[in-house]
Amino acid sequence: MKKYPLLIYEDLSRRMRGRLLLLGLALLILGLVDIFWQPILGDFWFLIWIALAVVAALWVYYAFIMRRAGLFLYPSHFILRGPSKSVKVSYGRIHSITTTQPAQHFQLSELNRQERTLVKPYYKQTCVFVGLSSFPKSLKNRNRWFPRSLFGFRERGILLIVADWLTLSRNLEDARQRWREAKGLQDQEDKRSLAARILDY
Repeated sequence: MKKYPLLIYEDLSRRMRGRLLLLGLALLILGLVDIFWQPILGDFWFLIWIALAVVAALWVYYAFIMRRAGLFLYPSHFILRGPSKSVKVSYGRIHSITTTQPAQHFQLSELNRQERTLVKPYYKQTCVFVGLSSFPKSLKNRNRWFPRSLFGFRERGILLIVADWLTLSRNLEDARQRWREAKGLQDQEDKRSLAARILDY
């Protein structure tokens, strides 16, 4: 099993951890001031500690649960894992694996503000596009569980923005080819990405 962290989740995790840590420290100081120096909320002093507990829970989510997100390669399939949902996709659904950029698949104006914030740093960065003949049923409501920027707007497939797109492209191609060989299937043409083909020479 090989894991490739998705950069949009890594970036969101890093930014939110910092913000929540600052907010948590501010609430902690406020709570200590309320106890030892000057009561601020009177009979509602407990609200500070409830808010602190919520912030701590959110910090755990962004620091640990969100960082579990990524792409995982297995012999017969790959798993797209988000913070709260995992989806198994058979290599048999793949019809092409190409290198591309998010800018070739959607305009920033097609995204809402939060989605633009997530994808903008990587909008013109090289990534891997996995073209699919169909989505598995578990991805029917994909926009509920994953950012829309993970999926092509112009073509059916998954956009994988990772740190080492070259290695991911080659390993994904190799895993798909081994799966086809195990099934006794033959490619009529080489649909691998140019980068993956060059590395074989």
